[in-house]
Amino acid sequence: MRKNGGYFMESSIKIRIAEVQNYLREAEIDGWLIYDFLGLNRVSHEIFTFTGHLITRRWFYFIPSQGEPTLILHKIETVNFPKVPGKVRCYAGWQELFSILKQVLEGHARVAMEYSPQNAIPTVSFVDAGTFELLKEFIPEIVSSANLIQYFTCRLNEDQLQSHKRAAQILHEAQKDAFEFIEKKLQHNEPLTEYDVQQRIMKRLHDQGFTSHSDAIVAVNDNASNPHYAPTQQNFRPIQKGDCILIDLWAKEKKPGAIYGDITWVGYAGQTPPEQYVEIWEIVREARDLAVEFLRTNHAAGKVTHGFEVDEKVRQFIDSKGYGTYFFHRTGHSIDQDDHGKGVNIDSFETRDLREIVPGLLFSIEPGIYLETFGVRTEIDVYYSEEGPQVFTPQQNELVLMNV
Repeated sequence: MRKNGGYFMESSIKIRIAEVQNYLREAEIDGWLIYDFLGLNRVSHEIFTFTGHLITRRWFYFIPSQGEPTLILHKIETVNFPKVPGKVRCYAGWQELFSILKQVLEGHARVAMEYSPQNAIPTVSFVDAGTFELLKEFIPEIVSSANLIQYFTCRLNEDQLQSHKRAAQILHEAQKDAFEFIEKKLQHNEPLTEYDVQQRIMKRLHDQGFTSHSDAIVAVNDNASNPHYAPTQQNFRPIQKGDCILIDLWAKEKKPGAIYGDITWVGYAGQTPPEQYVEIWEIVREARDLAVEFLRTNHAAGKVTHGFEVDEKVRQFIDSKGYGTYFFHRTGHSIDQDDHGKGVNIDSFETRDLREIVPGLLFSIEPGIYLETFGVRTEIDVYYSEEGPQVFTPQQNELVLMNV
């Protein structure tokens, strides 16, 4: 909870130090240095529980590959981390802080931080340039903690997996209700807008105990050509017979640790959609299924799969159909307690995500093609288990057609 530029917090740690140290040794990394100032490092919130006292000064938590961790914090903050394992080193002035950092980090040549070379993975890049410059005086090599973050904060436990499954089912029911609502309104020639449908979806999700960081996308015709278009109370379009319709919705339960679901379905307000609309739908559907099959094949062969490889497979297929120029976003994103999580993205386009897809991760697969007059996207969520990829969001295999 933020107040006066800081955080009220009573600290407890959510990761097991011994497991982190085993990981560090296997990766030949000498330590993990977690740094935060006024909530700058979002990852710190995945590692510590923040409630209670006000934090307004810089703090560091260093987990060496061997030995005791060290917490470095200002003297006025000494009561704020009572449950953190390891030693506590306190500073008052900046010279003392620099001296303590030098002592604690001495002999550790390769240290991981929330940093990404050339900002390759923005979702894990939180160390500011000045702090990086300072620490380079003490650490010969600073490497990205991206894989550590993924392994220790993004993998779902069983309760979280069940939370995602519940979200997937509720979202599926909501999109089904939305298309049926559109059909009924059009059958009776009653006025209807994108915003009306969006608000119906959000009320339904709220009433069922779900929440979302933003409202659903309901887009007709060329509005769907903008992947992140969303209607507002001031900006919307009427829904009419003969319209191509895209609905993208995401939500999670209103409780701590809940995991998002995220789906996109498309339909046509009529029984005979335009030939090109059907063609594009079939391409994106096949591209979606190709991604899942690629993951299954690699898993069965015992091959490691990286995020960028799946995106390349999908992108090559769409390009082979002549529509590569019209697919201008990544194939998928990480999903955890945030709809756009901090794990591996299915991306070789916006970034080149070199992270491995490891068991326990959840991510979307959502290829799309966006032409001048309409856009088509299909989205499912893939949970990568020890047995391979699993999909708990019901898959759309045919266009939703309406009897209007």
